[in-house]
Amino acid sequence: MRRLVTLILCITVVFPVFAKNDKDRDEISIVYGQATVPQFAYVMGEVFGAMFSLGHASFENPHMFGAAGLEYVHYVNDWLGFGGAVMCDYMSATTVSVDKDGNKTPNGQFKLGCLSTMPLVKFAWLNRERVGLYSKVAAGAGYFFANGGDAKDNFSVAFQLTPVGVDFGGEQFRGFVEAGIGMQGIVSGGVRWFF
Repeated sequence: MRRLVTLILCITVVFPVFAKNDKDRDEISIVYGQATVPQFAYVMGEVFGAMFSLGHASFENPHMFGAAGLEYVHYVNDWLGFGGAVMCDYMSATTVSVDKDGNKTPNGQFKLGCLSTMPLVKFAWLNRERVGLYSKVAAGAGYFFANGGDAKDNFSVAFQLTPVGVDFGGEQFRGFVEAGIGMQGIVSGGVRWFF
């Protein structure tokens, strides 16, 4: 695993330095997404927690704040770019104990967050003056941190697979929407600056 991460980082950092790019194009994106992998893990934790406690514990008032972060891409030619993304995802809920009569007693707040960093590869399929169509793949590491409950802080694999992304706007600033799965969510979007 360590060798794979080292290889991905070397490709991400070293290859773009030696590649010739006549247009020398870079981009920075501010990203926000929903329906992320950490949110899915959080929901599954609620389901299994209630199931294994035989209905005597539950979560109430869940808040899924979504994933927000930054992404950088350097294009080595008109259709291929390398870069990285940093994302933060956060969610919280009230933990509740339920007695045999159905009375609920709040136990406190359970909070779960995930900070992930991922090298990425981006493929631009269509690159016009006002619109672009692309795909991207990212893989790296995520740090899950919890406050409350039996959850422990730990590291995990972080990824994003985006088969379809569309950006639109001007030559320098564009908005974008993406459909995929991973740390940026099933649906994500934001603004992008080309320089």
